[in-house]
Amino acid sequence: MNHRQLEQKSFDESGQNLIVGSANHCPIPPDQLAQITSDSPYVIETFDSGLTATVYHLSIAGNHFTLKKKRTTSKVKNLDGKYSFLNEVQRRHDLQARKDDPTTSNEFRHIVSTIYADYRQGIILSDWIEGNLLARIERNTIAQLFSTLLSCEKTGLFEWDLSQGNLIVDDDHNITLFDFGYMYSFDPLNELNSNGMNDPIFQSFERFETRFLSGWLCSQNLNDKDAITYFKIIKEEALKILKLKLVWLKENSASIDVIQHIKGLIYSYEKALKTPEALNELYIAEMFRSHVLDIEDDLGGKSCTATTKKRVKSVLEMLDKHYELLKKAEALFYQNHKKSQADLLKQYKVKGQLVNQYQLT
Repeated sequence: MNHRQLEQKSFDESGQNLIVGSANHCPIPPDQLAQITSDSPYVIETFDSGLTATVYHLSIAGNHFTLKKKRTTSKVKNLDGKYSFLNEVQRRHDLQARKDDPTTSNEFRHIVSTIYADYRQGIILSDWIEGNLLARIERNTIAQLFSTLLSCEKTGLFEWDLSQGNLIVDDDHNITLFDFGYMYSFDPLNELNSNGMNDPIFQSFERFETRFLSGWLCSQNLNDKDAITYFKIIKEEALKILKLKLVWLKENSASIDVIQHIKGLIYSYEKALKTPEALNELYIAEMFRSHVLDIEDDLGGKSCTATTKKRVKSVLEMLDKHYELLKKAEALFYQNHKKSQADLLKQYKVKGQLVNQYQLT
């Protein structure tokens, strides 16, 4: 159990409460909101696919709201899943303070506004966001997302779960982030993410590629040429943000290690964008990385889906066709480091069996 989890465990067991906003701004009293079920006359739609909460689309006195209610038991079977609702209320508190501050409100305009949240009652109420889950890669939308993530990082918040279910796009192609169960605090001047300096592989663009892009590309059944076209957009927009981040880090006397890491990412992306061959190699290495990371995440939480199956299939194909490239690109990390092609193929066939075993029902 890490320091953050220990603190959250202590808070959870203390009986203390955390409230965001004012009950006076709720359309009905909070205790009534906490009792809402799918059968309530206020409910227009119920979204029950969330692993830690159920979401309701409410209509009350002609106004529309989003109500998130904590599940009695999280479907993610680990500590981060157990405390994700508490974590979200904590982050809603942090983010709403930035949205309410005139000097930072514009930077956080793509973060959902919180009307009211009460940890002990297990509710989070927001205005209803008209739109749909992110389903297309468009440059303007990606630019909005990455710019918002930079603002979050500068204020000391790192988002781990940039999955489709946490990103809404409206008819004007504006994106809104609305789920923060896995957004954790960190020191952006001395740490790369909320794991400090221990896991440099994790950064905002990797999180988007791992939690959304790689799975989305699997579902689209695109050929490599078309898939790389989308990948190129991501890298071009990421490069712009990295350069802005580097300036901010230098201006604020960040540590040499953090600055050097960001410079390394900039060099890597610039090099890949120079030729189609270099971009293709980075695409293979980073899609492999993203599939490997998400497979482990799903297995760890025993929360596998049909996409997890596709990821295993893609990993096996990449190992079969591109093992030497992956080895050269240092894409064989953590438990895969220094393993032979035969060992890795065997390993991921076994993981495929576990993925089938841990399918969510």
